[in-house]
Amino acid sequence: MILSGGRVNKYLDATIVKVVTNTEHIGWGESVPWGANYLPAFAKGVRSVIEEVAPKLIGQDPTNIGLISSLMDDTLVGHGYAKHAIEMACWDLLGKSTQTPLYTLLGGCQSTNMPVTAFIGTQVDESLKSKLDAFRLDNITQLSVKASGDINTDIQFIRQLSELLRSYETIRIDANGGWRIDEALRFTKACRDIDIVIEQPCQTYEECRNLRRSSNIPLILDECATGLDILVRAQSDGVLDGVNIKLGRVGGLSSARKMRDFCSEFNIPMLIQCMGGSTITSAAITHLAHSTPQNKLLSVWNPASIIETESSINGPQVHQSRINCSSRPGLGVTPIMEVLGNPIAEF
Repeated sequence: MILSGGRVNKYLDATIVKVVTNTEHIGWGESVPWGANYLPAFAKGVRSVIEEVAPKLIGQDPTNIGLISSLMDDTLVGHGYAKHAIEMACWDLLGKSTQTPLYTLLGGCQSTNMPVTAFIGTQVDESLKSKLDAFRLDNITQLSVKASGDINTDIQFIRQLSELLRSYETIRIDANGGWRIDEALRFTKACRDIDIVIEQPCQTYEECRNLRRSSNIPLILDECATGLDILVRAQSDGVLDGVNIKLGRVGGLSSARKMRDFCSEFNIPMLIQCMGGSTITSAAITHLAHSTPQNKLLSVWNPASIIETESSINGPQVHQSRINCSSRPGLGVTPIMEVLGNPIAEF
């Protein structure tokens, strides 16, 4: 996995949480930071946080999700990327205890056959042309490109790629906050005649805001959109063209739902994603996306698509680049214990 600025992660470290109740219901959650050089989050930190907060939760009602979140926050400030694994398991339990799929609890099923984000490479060659042909067969019109980190390379690639696209196809280039603002300004000037969207070009909200004010190219906030407060600020500043809501980055499904509802109210388009994960995380993403109004949802990322060994069954299904999850209670997934192995800690 390569991000702009020379950031490379050869593998992702997952922490999977199993919450067991005295009624024998089981809830599953997961946290998978995208390495330690992407956001203020890292895999070993997830397990340390769980070790700190889990003993405080024993004996509590896991379906009282607001109370569980408050207890975790009272025990340890911050570290939402780790707490969200426990919160996800509690949402799963709430669905199972009420025999209700998670999307119903999150607002009801409002979207179906949701488009999956389609990523393409960074070189114009025959393999790229083959990918474009395959995407067109699946009716994919939104293409996502990862910035290389070298602004000249990025400009050249986007200009060459644009010549291969049809009039109804658009490009979203994701810099993951890896450009300086002067580089981002150069890019917007060089590509202003192309139908393109930029995702998180610079590291901070202020840099992204200033760039958007200097450019007519739509901008999607991602890494800096850490909570509802940033969305309120961006909406007030007039620069909220779109947002990528990542469950783990914002602290879990509850916070993500608040951000989703705000965007729905103000007609802001959304991407629903997470930092990474298996079928467990894919299910949580897809349930939130199902409960998002169709005309506000740009696309969904299925992180399980990059996992070599499947660890769960009954997860979201992808057909012709459209994703849907089951109507089974809770997340709807069933982990394969033979794959997961024995727990590394119990509380």
